[in-house]
Amino acid sequence: MMKIIRRDKASMYSLLGVDSSDVTITEFDELNNIYLEKLKSINLLNQKYNEQKEALRKLHTAVSRAQYNYKEMNNELNAKKNELEGLKEFFKKASEKFASMIWITDYQGNIIYTNDLTNKNLDGKKEDLSTIFDILDISTVQFDLFRKRNFQSMLFHFVGGKKANGRNLRIFDKESIKYILFLSATSNQESIMNRTYLKKSRDLHFINEISKIISGQITIDTTLQDAIEKIAFLGNYNSCSIRLINESDELELKAVSGYSKEFVMRNHVPVANSHIGYAFNENKIVILNTLEDMLFEDSHIKNVILNNRKVAYIPLTNYNKNLGVMAIVSDYNFDSESIILLESISINVTIALEKILLYDRLKSNYFKTVEAFVTATDIKSERFNGHSRRVALICKMIAEKLYLNSGEVDEIYMAGLLHDVGKLSFSDNSLDYYFDIDQHGSIGRKMVERVGLKKDILDGIEYHHLNFDLSNSKNTNVNEQPYYAQIIRIANDFDLYMNYDTTNINLPNFIEDMKPLVGSVYSSQFMRIMQDILVNNKEKLYKIYQNEVIDEKQLL
Repeated sequence: MMKIIRRDKASMYSLLGVDSSDVTITEFDELNNIYLEKLKSINLLNQKYNEQKEALRKLHTAVSRAQYNYKEMNNELNAKKNELEGLKEFFKKASEKFASMIWITDYQGNIIYTNDLTNKNLDGKKEDLSTIFDILDISTVQFDLFRKRNFQSMLFHFVGGKKANGRNLRIFDKESIKYILFLSATSNQESIMNRTYLKKSRDLHFINEISKIISGQITIDTTLQDAIEKIAFLGNYNSCSIRLINESDELELKAVSGYSKEFVMRNHVPVANSHIGYAFNENKIVILNTLEDMLFEDSHIKNVILNNRKVAYIPLTNYNKNLGVMAIVSDYNFDSESIILLESISINVTIALEKILLYDRLKSNYFKTVEAFVTATDIKSERFNGHSRRVALICKMIAEKLYLNSGEVDEIYMAGLLHDVGKLSFSDNSLDYYFDIDQHGSIGRKMVERVGLKKDILDGIEYHHLNFDLSNSKNTNVNEQPYYAQIIRIANDFDLYMNYDTTNINLPNFIEDMKPLVGSVYSSQFMRIMQDILVNNKEKLYKIYQNEVIDEKQLL
């Protein structure tokens, strides 16, 4: 090996880049080390070359991807441009078919587009309309309002003096206003027609709302109050009231509402010598917008008008039958259209009143018929004379403490009247003894169930002697004492208790004596109500037991 090195050392030195004159060591190990160092350097250079080659490859890939993305984005942008151009063309074609003037400005007010109807109505050409100020007679401050908000409806003043109703809509791009779109009617006539249509729609809605309120009512007080509150609210009236004629020939206040009641007259107003009385007697609508409208001297009306208010009196009449007058106090003049509206409302109110009055008469006659029927039961025993009617009136007082509606109160009153009707089937001398008539509840139910009474009333009649805890029940189908029966039970027992001593009406011992039976015989709820009646309604009870109550209305 050494021979080879010696023989070829000159070429070896040359390959290794070693100067032979400076090297004296020719041993193999040293030459090998030099060779390894050179090889290491070559490997490092080769590694750097590969790294740079990989970096170039990645760069080339990224450039290719970027070129592809750019091409796709460019295609998409062109498609959007084409779509936008299509939309612009569609908008232009559509705007020409609209029966409205349309124009668009940029944020500074420069005209971007106008339709032909705009140019036609402004007697100009597109090239003559360069800014918003060439279309509208407005200041820069006023134009700034269009940049700050959208107006759903406003009156445009055009250059040249024309006026028409219109609106504006701001168009945003990335939360910044880019354009402002304007639409306008072509003339005042169209605006007037639109306003008339909207007013008629509002009036119809007004009448419909009042009709819905009064159609479902069955009492005069609630009908009039609900109606007058809705009228005052929808009409934004200063005050609104309804008065009905009473037996003293006075217009009595029944309902009042409005945001101010300063000019409402006293509760009872005589028909004579007043404008409201004149409206009632003559069955005419009286409108008082100024002092000149006054028919005669009337200090109240004069005071109202001097306080810059207007008054309208609308009779509540139907088929020449006058029931009362609706009075309106307004901050604005009453015109012919508002009078027609109020007259329509008064007709609805009058019809509702007549319906309720007829219902009251029929109900009164119905109750009187039933009372006559049950009186036949009471007069069979002197001891129980008037018992059914007193129980019915006490049931009514209890029901009113429960805040039930008027229909439910009437049902409970009816159940109280009929609770002992089954006793008609017994002999006269057996009525004084309970053990002979245990079944009069179920018998009474059978006697009246074909009349068409509600199930609650029938249950009240049948189970009015049932204990609250059902401890004396013989009917396995009964899971609880019916609600009406609970009321009749305590009212019935109270009257039987009072039947022994009616002189102690002010301080009866009923509550103390019956406390041990609460929870078993009586419901604790109705015992508390009975106690409240004994404490706070002594006068009503006194009238019942002194026979001062002619009918149930006197308890109100």
